[in-house]
Amino acid sequence: MSGPWLVDGASAPSVVNVDPAREFEDFYRREVEWARRLAFVLVADAEAANDIAHDGFARLQRRYPRLRNPRAYLRVTIVNLCRRHSRSEARRRGATDALGCSAVVSAPSLELLDLIDRLPYRQRAVLVLRYFEDLSEADIAESLGCRPGTVKSLAARALDQLRKELIK
Repeated sequence: MSGPWLVDGASAPSVVNVDPAREFEDFYRREVEWARRLAFVLVADAEAANDIAHDGFARLQRRYPRLRNPRAYLRVTIVNLCRRHSRSEARRRGATDALGCSAVVSAPSLELLDLIDRLPYRQRAVLVLRYFEDLSEADIAESLGCRPGTVKSLAARALDQLRKELIK
């Protein structure tokens, strides 16, 4: 006999009481720091990253019992929430830059983070998912809702742009 209710290949059915709320809490504890880091790398703002991670978990919780891969769902949700945040920040930053305000960069690592932050969202997301999350092109394409060829193109353009900016 086989089925999801069997434990460790047991030949007789074993009753396993799985509390979905507790299972979600365990998942949250295991993954919350990963979710915050992913959001932070995408938006470069610790407070916003924390909010985005928690929003992602709130959205995940509603669907958690029905999902085969909750981490993949959470990753896509966080990427989408970061995209929305980046768009609103770009609008806000455009208004701020028009007033002559700008950030001061004092260290090379901060300069690189600033350059990455200025990339178009999809290019930035591809770099983060490839180098931070170590995802394959197919997984990145699935997360972003595009084709693997688009992922390659976005990565090449992003790296080319960073090279040009760093050489200046």
